[in-house]
Amino acid sequence: MSLLKLGGRPSISYGLSGRLYRSDSGWILLSVPNALVRGVFDSLNEPGVELPRDSEGRLNAHISIMRPEELDLIGGPEKITERGHAFSYTLGKLKTVVPPTWDGVSRVWMIEVKSPDLEKLRKSYGMSRVPKNGEYEFHITVAIRRQNVLRSGSVRKAALAIAGMPR
Repeated sequence: MSLLKLGGRPSISYGLSGRLYRSDSGWILLSVPNALVRGVFDSLNEPGVELPRDSEGRLNAHISIMRPEELDLIGGPEKITERGHAFSYTLGKLKTVVPPTWDGVSRVWMIEVKSPDLEKLRKSYGMSRVPKNGEYEFHITVAIRRQNVLRSGSVRKAALAIAGMPR
């Protein structure tokens, strides 16, 4: 009896997509379902993590496409005529990084994203293929850890009991 190979060779699918929009903070973003971030977050086995929330406390899953300073160089976000259009992407590896400029956050977890469509969009406006002159890959932030969350505090349970405070 011979064994036959029934399936073909797998190839990358760019079957996921989102809509391009301008955020209130001036970024160009691609929408991502919040359910995707919540699902990954629920599976993440890391102490002290929380969902990434905006300044109003809402989860707003997205892929950052263009930074405000990049948009300023081309004449502002009004120059982006593709807002509202769908762009395809695929998910990559889950990674973690210490963010260099996120105040109050000590670590970030993100899913790498690959998108030839988004790279072409950025290049069509004279930008690098990915944000911040190629320094950052496209990604979806799925969790953060605030600074000092894992550090032991000075208040102990015994001290609270002696003071008659609830635990």
